[in-house]
Amino acid sequence: MDVLLLCGYFEPKYQEEISRKTKTWVENAANTFQQRLITGLKEQDINLQVVSAPFIGPWPTAYKDKEFNGFEAGKSEENIQYVYFNNVWGYRNISRTIVLKKGVREFIQNSKSEKKAIIVYCPHTPFLEAAVYGKQLDQSVHIHMVVPDLPQYMNLSKTVHPIYDFFKKIDIQKMDKLIAQVDSFMLLTKYMAEKLNVGSRPYIVVEGITAIKDAPQNKKKKQGKKIAYAGKLVEAFGAKRMIEAFELIDDLEASLHICGGGELKSYIEEMCKKDSRIHYYGVVSAEKANEILQQADILVNPRQNDDEYTKYSFPSKNIEYLMTGNAVVAYMLDGMPKEYASFFNVPKSNQIESLAEAMREAMNESPVERGKKNKVIRDYIESHCSASSVAKQIVGVIGER
Repeated sequence: MDVLLLCGYFEPKYQEEISRKTKTWVENAANTFQQRLITGLKEQDINLQVVSAPFIGPWPTAYKDKEFNGFEAGKSEENIQYVYFNNVWGYRNISRTIVLKKGVREFIQNSKSEKKAIIVYCPHTPFLEAAVYGKQLDQSVHIHMVVPDLPQYMNLSKTVHPIYDFFKKIDIQKMDKLIAQVDSFMLLTKYMAEKLNVGSRPYIVVEGITAIKDAPQNKKKKQGKKIAYAGKLVEAFGAKRMIEAFELIDDLEASLHICGGGELKSYIEEMCKKDSRIHYYGVVSAEKANEILQQADILVNPRQNDDEYTKYSFPSKNIEYLMTGNAVVAYMLDGMPKEYASFFNVPKSNQIESLAEAMREAMNESPVERGKKNKVIRDYIESHCSASSVAKQIVGVIGER
């Protein structure tokens, strides 16, 4: 079977350039997800091609370049075909669609296989338009969509411009019509099926994807009070509440380490001046973010279960956090399997004091208790979320049709 993956992945060697040119935040979590998806698919008995329109922000608000014409570091080492596109906000999605359609057309024309499939990473209109175009060229093409987030919940920043909001609504209406032509799905929560009107079409539910072999085997055997967070700094995701909770911890040995970008950047920089225990690193590479997380003792995901979108969300950072072997403070969201309640230090309520108390409990967790919990966590994630097992399920569901 010939398989074309349409995605926004960029290889690690391009991370520094993207971080340098990005004005907001780099989609590190999405990039890691895609990297592992590609790794898993390469292990399957398929002929895989990858075409990427990298997930960089639009010019001029989020990225420094008006056009994407490849990377300074040169050609791909992973055999990824990067398409070039105009990156000006308002036109860039049109440009991305045009060049992606060209990639799809070449895939269809060059394929000698009777069975062909296009896997689309995430509900992104240019990817879907290109995939549907492929089906128009060859009705036998199977379209499979990986859905890590629903489009209407992908930007919860308070600073969204009304013009952006207007065009986003139009884009979602267009996307709904395109999704109707998708043949199968990989969803992160079961509730997504209803929201996407999946109906009788086949789908699998997988809460994330990880490279189990890259996870640390032996976490340091000591207690610590170093707390860390890596991700988007938007109020809707709880970053401000996390800092307010940390301020309730009256312990000079405790410290909070934050990396990422977003609307709260200025607030966090101001808090660093007021409290020397808080350290902000700005927008950093995925490698640097991982280093900060690995060196911490407690990791926090302050996103609360207080809105409808949590039914359709499984933050990938939760799995990344758990795989470090550190204690993880996080809320149980409606879309999460019940097993995760025993994996996290879950705040007892949505009060800021409860979040602070969960942090204190994580600090006091014994190394023996942490070690036992990590063994259970690792076994669960390896069986449910390894790159190989997820890719095998995707290929299996494609093969059903």
